Amino acid sequence: MGQLSGRVALITGAGSGVGEATARVFSMEGARVAVLDVIGDRSTAVSESIKRETGDAFAIAANVADAADMERAVETVIHRWGHLDVLVNNAGIQILGPFHTQTESDFDQLIAVNLKGVMLGCRYALPTMLEHKKGVILSTSSVLGLVGDPSLAAYGATKGGIIALTKALAVAYGPLGVRVNCVCPGDVNTPLVKEFFDYQPDPEAARQEVAKHYPLRRIAEPHEIANVLAFLASDKASFISGSHVIVDGGLLAEVY
Repeated sequence: MGQLSGRVALITGAGSGVGEATARVFSMEGARVAVLDVIGDRSTAVSESIKRETGDAFAIAANVADAADMERAVETVIHRWGHLDVLVNNAGIQILGPFHTQTESDFDQLIAVNLKGVMLGCRYALPTMLEHKKGVILSTSSVLGLVGDPSLAAYGATKGGIIALTKALAVAYGPLGVRVNCVCPGDVNTPLVKEFFDYQPDPEAARQEVAKHYPLRRIAEPHEIANVLAFLASDKASFISGSHVIVDGGLLAEVY
């Protein structure tokens, strides 16, 4: 039996990248998985693949920044499976460029998806977790919530907000049986990171240069982040709450 056997999980941004890998790893570990993505075709493709290969899943097309969508998503999971044990707030976007050239609309969009989306997921998942006196909320932050990147200032601000929200919710709801944590990955081989490299004058050179800064001399693969999320969702992490878990191949351990 897997470490998540019998659990019900809702994973946002699960149509690609870390979210897709998390849905697949959770399923392999025995969880029933609701695959949520703003692009319905992507969530359907992932959920159908999971059903063929490892377990029980279904797709939800929803925008994490829309309260009605997130309320409906959680209600759909509860209607289908009776409860919700694990929420993974993974959906996120980035807008590249110097901070002084970004618009108010750019900032609003980043806040809406990356931070408000986490808030809404928590808002609608918490009541059922509190009713059952147990639950796990996980979110995907970033090392850029801890250090600065000149091309991703606003993005980093949203990721720092996730860390602060994680700690506050862990304190508020720990006495009621809910654990709350987040992961802080470095660069991961996902479409979002590819977009960052493609933004550079020489994408391949940029990829190689970034890899040199990691003590492991490479960036992460999505399943390496998903495996950490699966551990945090499991009973093996039963005394971990209010933490931001750095999964960065040693990147932040180096001074110069």
